[in-house]
Formats: sequence, structure tokens, C-alpha cells
Amino acid sequence: MTGSAVASLVKQSVDIVEEIGHVVRLRRSGNRHVGLCPFHQEKTPSFQVDADNQLYYCFGCGTGGDVLSFVMKHRNLSFGDAVKYLADRYNIALPQKEQVGSDLYEANREERRQILAAVECAADFFYRQLHMAPDGRAAREYIASRGLPREVVESQKLGYAPSGRDRLFEHLRKSGIEPALAVKAGLLGQNSNGSARFYDRFRNRLIFPIKDERDTVVAFGGRILPGGDANEPKYLNSPETPLYHKGRMLYQYSVARQACNKTRQALLVEGYMDLLSFHAQGFHRVVATLGTALTSQQVRLLGRMSDEVVLAYDGDDAGQKAMLRALPLFLSEELSASCIRFPDGLDPDDFLKKVGLSELERLLDQREELGAYAVRKAVAAWDGSSAGRMRVFSELQPVFQSVRQPLLRSEYLRIIADRFLITEKVAEEQLLHEKQGRPEPVARAPIRAATSRRQAPLESLEEKVLRLMIKYPDLVGCVRDSDVLGCFEEPGLAAMAGLLCRAGFCDRQEIKDSSLFDQLRESDLHELYTRYLLEPFDLEQPEMQLRDWLEALAKRMAKKRKKELERSLREAERTGDRDRVASLLVEIRNGRDQYR
Repeated sequence: MTGSAVASLVKQSVDIVEEIGHVVRLRRSGNRHVGLCPFHQEKTPSFQVDADNQLYYCFGCGTGGDVLSFVMKHRNLSFGDAVKYLADRYNIALPQKEQVGSDLYEANREERRQILAAVECAADFFYRQLHMAPDGRAAREYIASRGLPREVVESQKLGYAPSGRDRLFEHLRKSGIEPALAVKAGLLGQNSNGSARFYDRFRNRLIFPIKDERDTVVAFGGRILPGGDANEPKYLNSPETPLYHKGRMLYQYSVARQACNKTRQALLVEGYMDLLSFHAQGFHRVVATLGTALTSQQVRLLGRMSDEVVLAYDGDDAGQKAMLRALPLFLSEELSASCIRFPDGLDPDDFLKKVGLSELERLLDQREELGAYAVRKAVAAWDGSSAGRMRVFSELQPVFQSVRQPLLRSEYLRIIADRFLITEKVAEEQLLHEKQGRPEPVARAPIRAATSRRQAPLESLEEKVLRLMIKYPDLVGCVRDSDVLGCFEEPGLAAMAGLLCRAGFCDRQEIKDSSLFDQLRESDLHELYTRYLLEPFDLEQPEMQLRDWLEALAKRMAKKRKKELERSLREAERTGDRDRVASLLVEIRNGRDQYR
């Protein structure tokens, strides 16, 4: 494979929205994602990411390109290093001869491969212990008591970690996996006194394999079984590893992402068993956190697969508080969030067992916007005193420090004003009065000196024609037939127009827009192309406008040629070259007659 083929392999395997979403707070807007540009200071989002074409462009500073150019610019990497960075980050296997990186880079890739192998070995061990070992009987009985059907147990490859300190350790050792590597994989622990004694991290637990976005097992969650050690935590998760970052992943994300393709609505729950109870009902657009409080990275993951997230937390006080703690994250990310409340303090698992999926659908129809619910809940707790009123305002300040959408802000203010019999203006002034505790701005990538919004220069005729060719690909044939490519004065623009004409872009179905991007060489052309592709541009009669511009290009070329001929004529007359004079006069007259 050539270097460009390797780069194409990487780009096909990486979602640009996912990669940029780790850096930029993106929100969905139509078929685009928008956010604040990481390359210059701005208050109004002008940075757009096009998931369909896998390109980005900032209409403020003019930066644009594909996922590789973004990584190069954001991380200050060379092209080759950007390819290696993305291949390592997303576990993309590169052809061996293309792996020309440093020894450290190669060592890291090999270590990740070995960790994946160790995790897979452990997953097989846990699975066999559940289904085949006598020790697994308690886990099998627990699964039966929770009503999980066999197909869910099988599809999720649930397992059992047996009692004893070294059952998994011995299995890994016999499989040729070094204990130190198993520690890095989060499978074993090591005594803190520095001795070489290793022990199984998971013991006497029902095991839930945790998969990444590519549906590869990278970690485990374990629930202690009835009769287990009361001093042990109820749930235990793998520690952070080179493959597993619990604050940046969600349980069953890959399954939910496919299920959300049409509905664009996802449910968020807190526990593994709660989630699998939805699967048991045939409901798959649901994800769960991984033993930690919800993070902004997880909210961004949710935003990439859905336009609305419905929180389905436990109906008890702890579940309600956890749900409200998540509100500022959704407001900051501008992702719509709603909530449903299970009656009688039930959790999702108990609720589904008791009344089934049809009743859940009824709750979904009655869902309430999360912020409005939080505000109503806060003001309903007012005890009528002045001190109590101030406590309510203090409690709601984090909400108003995070909300950005005017419609939501107005709705929240209306609820407060109605409860306290004050105007919305007074309510807003009180909420913004105290500024202590305001969250720090989100850490951003290295930013160049602030620049004002780029003023677009007057477009040349070539640029106008190119814009039409890109936005109206069915007109490319008109340009090709006109034979005006020779009239392009800027070599780069001429090259881009030539690529459009030669690549068969008359049919958008044949070749994706990104394929032309890959054939461009200069970064300025990359940025120009992405701007033209992503910038709104509609004409009532594009073909008529194109023909006018093509004619203007030809006339400009003819005028330039006439001046050159007139200079040559003067030179021929000065030297007395009569044959040359006669020939030049004929050419000048023909050009004049052609454009009269």
C-alpha cells in the first residue's frame, strides 16, 4: 500500500465527528455539527463538521480539511505522525511496511495488542466458568432470578468470576500471558508491599464484558453475588487501562448507536442489569454509565448518536439526585435531555418486570424536559421563608450558569417567576447576582492569536466557477465542454477544476466529495474546497449564471491575448517583419470578430 492508501484506510476507519468531538463541544444542527473553533478565539460558533463528507471548516478563520489535517493542526504533528496517532488511538492495523514510527510507538501498539489478547482470554474464561463450571451455579441461579433470558446472556457473553484469589491468574499463566501484562489489562492486582504476589481482581462476581465503539471487549464490570462478602462493593469495574477509559465510554454504546439510527433518541440508565432488562424486552437504544458520575465526554458520545437523551434513573432519592447532577452537562453541551420518573421508587429493571414495555412507552410519551423538571422540583421545595427562597436561587445558579439556549432560559425563568410572584427580569438578575463558583472555561487546544472574522475577498471568476461546479455537480459537464480550463490564471484553481472534470463528478453517486479532497495537494486548496462544499450557496438559475461566467472568462482571456498580440505587432513593425505583421493582424481581427 502507498502512503496515500494508508491515509485513506485510516480516514475510512475514523469518524471525524467523534475525533473532533473530543476537542470541540459540538452540537447537531441539521446534517452538520457546529461548535466554537479550537484554532481562534470566538464567541459565536462558526466551526462546522460535515459527517457525510468527513470534512470540517471554520467560517471565522478559514481553516478546513479532513480528520488528518485537523489532528496535524491541533496536535502540531506531521502527516505521518497524524496517521500513526489515529491508527494507534482507534486500533487500526496498518500494513507492516508502513509502520516506520519510533520504537516507542511500535512498543505501544504491541502492548495494546497483547492487552486485547489478555482481555479476550479472560472473557473466554469467565464465560466458561458461568456455563460449564460447578462453581457457576450460584451465578446461573442469580441470572434466572433476575429474569434475564438466555438470548441476552449469550449475546452479551456474560460470565462468572469464581471465588479464590488465583483462579484467573493460573488460567492466564497457562495461556502464556505474563502477570505484569494482566495487571496493565486490569485483570489482576498486585500486593502493595512490592512482593511478586498477584491476585484476581474479580472474585465471586457475575461478569459483564464492556465493549468499545468497535464492539471489542476491553474491560469488565462485576456484580457481587448474593451471599458474597458484605465488605466488598456491590459493583466492581476494571481500572483505567490503555484501552479502557470509563469516563469516555458508555456500556452498550455500539449496540445503541445502531438502534438510534432512525429514532435519534437514546435512554440513559445507571446500571448493567437495568440496561439488560431493556434488552430482554427488545429495546436496544439504551446505554449506561460505567460506575462513575456522568462526564462531558460521555454526553458528547450521546450527542453523536442522538438528538435527545431520556434519563431513566432509579425512582429513589439517590437516582433523582444523580439525574439532576447531570443537568449542567447536557445544558453546556446543548444536547436535549428529558427524564422519566418511575413510580414507587422502582428502578428500571423492577418497573419493566412489573408492567412491561408498553407502560414504559407511556412514560416516554409523558417525559419532561430535564431542566424544567429540576427547576420545578427546586421551587416546589420552598418553605415560604426569605432564607428558603435564597437557598432555592443558590441551588439553581449552576443551572443558569450552564444554560445557553434562550428558549430554555426563558422557560426556567417563567417557572421561577410564577412560583415567587416576581418578574422574570428580577429572577434573572438575582440568579446572575452571585458569580462565585462559576465554572471555569473549558480547556481548549493551543489557540493562535485572536483574529477577527475573516473578511471574504472578492471572488475571482475562476473561484465563482469552481463554487458552482462543487455545489452543482451536474454542471461540471458544461465546464468540461466549454474548453475554458485554459483560461484559468491560478494554477491551483485550474488543477482543482481539471480534477472535477476528469473525475466524473457529474454524478455525485459515483465519487464522494472527499475523494476530490484527497487528490488536492496544497493545504490552501483543501481549505478552499471545504469552504465551497460546506458554505450555503443557492442560485435560482445556476446554469445561466455559469454560462455568463464562462463567457466572461473567455472574454478576459481574449482581451489578455489581444494585448499580447498588440505588443508582438509593435515589435514586428519595429523590426520590419512584414509576414509576422500580416499574421498578427489576421489573428487580432479574428479575435475581435469572435467577441463583437
